[in-house]
Amino acid sequence: MGLSAEAAAGRAEIRLSGARWRQIEKGFRGDSQSVVTAPHATLAHMARAVGITSDRLAETGRTEAADILREMERTKAPDTSATVEAAPLTELKDWQQQIILNALDERPRSAREKALLLRTLAAQIEAAAGEPAESPTGRHNEPGRSAS
Repeated sequence: MGLSAEAAAGRAEIRLSGARWRQIEKGFRGDSQSVVTAPHATLAHMARAVGITSDRLAETGRTEAADILREMERTKAPDTSATVEAAPLTELKDWQQQIILNALDERPRSAREKALLLRTLAAQIEAAAGEPAESPTGRHNEPGRSAS
């Protein structure tokens, strides 16, 4: 999945540190070399945090943890924070979404290029709303005036 132990632990609905996540994942404590086995409820929360289903967890032989996870799946709504955060984009037109995504993508872009993309978007949205828009060059586009 590519998550760090800290990120995965942060997704859990219980208090769990990245260090503890790593101990459980490895099956031992590095300082004392003692065996570590996750309590059933902890393992269920860990599985839920990384999207492992109760059926998949049951395949590992940890049936009590799988039962707890199954109950969690049945009674708790899935985490919708990613959906809620993405919702404002759905209200925008495709071209507006594309400008935002281009500005935020992982390709290397200079701060100037990102700013230009976002100013262009703002200018087009303001123009559509009938407000005087600032052009990507920083000048106001007003009736009777050219942008140059």
